[in-house]
Amino acid sequence: MENWLYDESRHCGVDYSEAQQAESYDERHGKFRDYEREFKEMMNFLGLRDTKDKMIVDLGCGTGAISILAAGFFKAVCAVDVSKAMIEEAKRKLDGNVRNLRFVNAGFLSYKHEGEPADLVVTKAAFHHLPDFWKQIGLMRINKMLKMEGILYIHDVVFQFDPQEYIDRIDSWIAGFERIAGKEFRKEVETHIREEHSTFGWIMNGMLQKAGFAVDKCKSDDGFVTEYACRKVKGFGGMRLAEPD
Repeated sequence: MENWLYDESRHCGVDYSEAQQAESYDERHGKFRDYEREFKEMMNFLGLRDTKDKMIVDLGCGTGAISILAAGFFKAVCAVDVSKAMIEEAKRKLDGNVRNLRFVNAGFLSYKHEGEPADLVVTKAAFHHLPDFWKQIGLMRINKMLKMEGILYIHDVVFQFDPQEYIDRIDSWIAGFERIAGKEFRKEVETHIREEHSTFGWIMNGMLQKAGFAVDKCKSDDGFVTEYACRKVKGFGGMRLAEPD
C-alpha cells in the first residue's frame, strides 16, 4: 500500500470503531430519526419501484438500517463499513437468515466491488468522514462499481448557505439538535462541525461532475442535510486507482 493513502480506519470526530459508540448509536439517533420512514423517503426521492432484480451497495452502512430494510426489496445488498464494531452491531439486528445481504469491513477507498456492476450505491451520513481530496477519489471509485446510468444516492451534511452566514447558521442548527436530542447530542454535532469534513454544495457538485455523474435531483430543507440523486453518465475505462493491500 502506498504510504500516502488516506487511512479511513483512523476515525475523525466520533470514533465509531469503539464498541460502546456502536452499541449506543441507534438509541442516540432514534431521538430524531425514523429509519423506516427515511428508507421510504429515499426510495420515493429516487423514484424506485421495481427493484427485485437490482443490486445495491450501502457504503458506510453503520448499524445497517438501510441495508437491512433494502434486503426486503433488492436482489442483493452489500453493506460496507470501515468499523468492525458497527458491522457487528448491524449483524445483531438481523432477524433470521437473510441470504441476500453481505457485510464487508472496508471503506470508500478500500472496498473492492466484485461481480456485476451495482445498480445503486447509497451513502448516508458517512461521506463527510473523508476530506475533499479523498471524497473525489471515493466518487471515482464509486463510478467504477456502478453500471452505466446507475444511481448514486448521497444523504449527508453538505453546506448550501452563503459562507458569510456560517456563524449564525451553524449556531442555529446546533441549537435545533439540542432541543430535539439533548445536550449530549449537541456535543456530537459540535464535534461534527469542528473535526469532520462536510463541504459546500458547490464543491460537491464539481466533484460529482468530475467523477462522471449528473446530478438529477438535489434537496436541502435546512441548508445542511442534503440529498443527491446522481446518475453515472461517464466511465473512466482503464483509469488506475490506488488500492490498499
